[in-house]
Amino acid sequence: MEERVIDSRFSRDAWRWAGHPFEPSPPSSPSAADFQQLFEKSPGAVLVLTPDADFTIVAVSDAYLRATMTAREDILGRALFEVFPDNPADPGADGVRNLRASLERALATRTADTMAVQKYDVRRPVAEGGAFEERYWSPINIPVLSAEGEVRYLLHRVEDVTDVLRLAHQSEEARELKVVSTQLREAVRVRDESLVMVSQARAEAERQREWLHSLFMQAPTAIAIFRGPRYVIELANPMICRIWGRRPEQLLGKPLFDALPETAGLGFEELLERVRSTGVPFVGTELPSRLARLEGGAIEDVYFNFVYEPMRDGQGQVEAVIVVASDVTELVQARRRVEALAAEERRAAEERLRLATQAMALGTWDMNLTTGEVVCNEHTRALLGVPADAPGTYDTFLARIHPEDRARVDRLVQEVLAPGSPGAIAVEYRTVPAADGRVRWVSAQGKVYFDSSGRPVRLLGTGLDITERKRVEEEVARNSAVLEAILQSIPDALYVGDASGIKQANAAALEMLGFQSLEDLNQNVATLSERLQNRSIEDDHRLTPEEEPFMRAFRGVPTIQEVRSRHLQSGRDVVVRCAAAPIRIGDDIVGAVAVNTDITDVKRVEEELRRTAEFRERFLGIVSHDLRNPLNAILLSVNALMRSDCVVEHHEKSVRRIATSARRMERMIADLLDFTRGRLGGGIPIHPRPANLRHICQHVLEELETGNPQRELRLCMRGDCRGEWDADRLAQLLGNLGKNALDYSPEDRPVDFVLRDEGDTVCVEVHNEGAPIPAELLPHIFEPFRRATKEGHPTSGLGLGLFIAWQIVQAHEGTLEVRSTEAEGTTFTVRLPRNSRGAPLHSGVGG
Repeated sequence: MEERVIDSRFSRDAWRWAGHPFEPSPPSSPSAADFQQLFEKSPGAVLVLTPDADFTIVAVSDAYLRATMTAREDILGRALFEVFPDNPADPGADGVRNLRASLERALATRTADTMAVQKYDVRRPVAEGGAFEERYWSPINIPVLSAEGEVRYLLHRVEDVTDVLRLAHQSEEARELKVVSTQLREAVRVRDESLVMVSQARAEAERQREWLHSLFMQAPTAIAIFRGPRYVIELANPMICRIWGRRPEQLLGKPLFDALPETAGLGFEELLERVRSTGVPFVGTELPSRLARLEGGAIEDVYFNFVYEPMRDGQGQVEAVIVVASDVTELVQARRRVEALAAEERRAAEERLRLATQAMALGTWDMNLTTGEVVCNEHTRALLGVPADAPGTYDTFLARIHPEDRARVDRLVQEVLAPGSPGAIAVEYRTVPAADGRVRWVSAQGKVYFDSSGRPVRLLGTGLDITERKRVEEEVARNSAVLEAILQSIPDALYVGDASGIKQANAAALEMLGFQSLEDLNQNVATLSERLQNRSIEDDHRLTPEEEPFMRAFRGVPTIQEVRSRHLQSGRDVVVRCAAAPIRIGDDIVGAVAVNTDITDVKRVEEELRRTAEFRERFLGIVSHDLRNPLNAILLSVNALMRSDCVVEHHEKSVRRIATSARRMERMIADLLDFTRGRLGGGIPIHPRPANLRHICQHVLEELETGNPQRELRLCMRGDCRGEWDADRLAQLLGNLGKNALDYSPEDRPVDFVLRDEGDTVCVEVHNEGAPIPAELLPHIFEPFRRATKEGHPTSGLGLGLFIAWQIVQAHEGTLEVRSTEAEGTTFTVRLPRNSRGAPLHSGVGG
């Protein structure tokens, strides 16, 4: 056959050194046939290819044949990619393309090309079905050069890493896998480097035998030859010597089990004897052994991949056993670590899942769709109220779903089991009411698993009690509805928003801003400020976006501000009171709420009232001023009549009554003029100068006693009572307070004046007993036209006395307070700074 011819030609080239024995030559050195046999029995999976377009296969090791499930006679002489095509069932297969590219690089560069781990499926033998089997390889392609530097052959060396990768994929601990992968790649790299050395030595077969033998002895692959029934060690290269922990002189020429007594009784004798007696090779994978791998070291557990190959003499009799071994201890240990790690991860994952479902009170269930059996945990039964002794069937659990939800849930389950469905289900339903009438809500998630024919076989899922969540959702929905009703019932424009826009706005807000809907408002929110043209009510300047009440509230500043704005629907200017406040969650501001009240009509009414009051007060001032002239004439005439001797005695009483009424009118006109000055003239003017409050108070009491001879007035003074004041105005102040005390106290009770030195201020208290001032009148007692009681007093004037007293105290930069109780009576307290600047007050009480 042609392939045998090619094989023979390769053999002649590769082992031409057989006819040139090197000097000196050991009497029992391996022959060319021995070295060919060593190549074929090497544990390394190697192809020898010619550098032609088809990369024709001319030699192959037994390890490669075993790894690829092929026979030597079926592949020698054939094109590489004809024997090993891509898996037609894998649309993403790229093994042929990647391998061809690597071989071509090795040809072009004349250097070894190491490939990354490749997925390259191989076909099973026809007897085993002929289907492709998924495999992963670590390949290297090495050019074998002639003496002239031309590529004569290509060595294609692979390492099957399928099992290691599969184990690595089972682990979720990437870091450990990286370490294992690194160890594996390093081991592969070391073996690949060893193979490169051996392969290059074989490719240089034309060199002298001594050089080839030297290279063989330096090869990192462990090789030995045992001859005869006692398995005398005829050849042992340094690698196997290191494995055995012995020097060559301790091994060569000695029976195996004498040189390595620790290996006796481990079963190697039987294996060697079987190979020697039957001539059938033995291939061992990851076989355990115990060796002292270091000279004088301890016995270790080690693992080897090795081949026992019979070596025959010229008559075909087995005369020796060739041993080719690889120490795979690190690889076995790495795989076991990966397996242990994967097992630990599985155990930890199962424990985490168990703890998570227990902590979450999560129900789990697994329904066998073939038998209808349902297996679930205790949380599922408790959630649905299924008794522990109830059968675990689909119908049992379906019956525990609320009648109003049962048909819907069953329909969804049937849909997810139908062909073409996504295979996942998510549903919320109620349970049948418990004995206490309570209904639970359950959220269920499920996943359907199909067999290779697409038939559903399992439905796995979880169930979670969401009763509380549903209750909260209903409460939130109810509260939201109530809030929305409240918002819509508020007549003022109200809106709530955050940085992304307006979230809520009632109908009044939409109407005021001129929009039909919240969506319409948010689409135009960026230009809203420009369209509204909001202006300050104080100085009419345009508000910047930072000055807008809503934006100030969003920055954490609650704001109440009156602005003049444009009503976007009618186009008219309106005055709006904007009240805005931030919405906080803890320390974070998440939004703002604003209420806009249209106060245009209120402002118009206020302006009209202000003008009316101003007109009235001016009118009173004018009238009061003009009445003083005729009143003075009356007083002068009355005084002249009273001093005249011509007044008839029975007319004297009438004249005196006219004089009393005229003086009363004079006081009333004076009060009106002071009131007008206080309201329109910027306050009652004063002219401070040095004065003694004690003298002023004594003078006032004398005048009050003259007009009220039947009343008792008492004065108590402590300390220095001097300062700079307007003495006339203080006399008016004390006179008003004294008259008020006399008017609203019983005639048999005294009125007390108390002067007290308080350092920088002087205090005056005017106290009377009697009925207290009603509590509802106290806050307004110093307003104009107010009296101390609802009915007033027969002798009181216009109700301006206390207002004028308050104005006089304010003009002196002092304070005036009142307290009134049933037990203590009524006390007016005045505190005056000793040095008044005489600055008039610009706004009065009630003004």
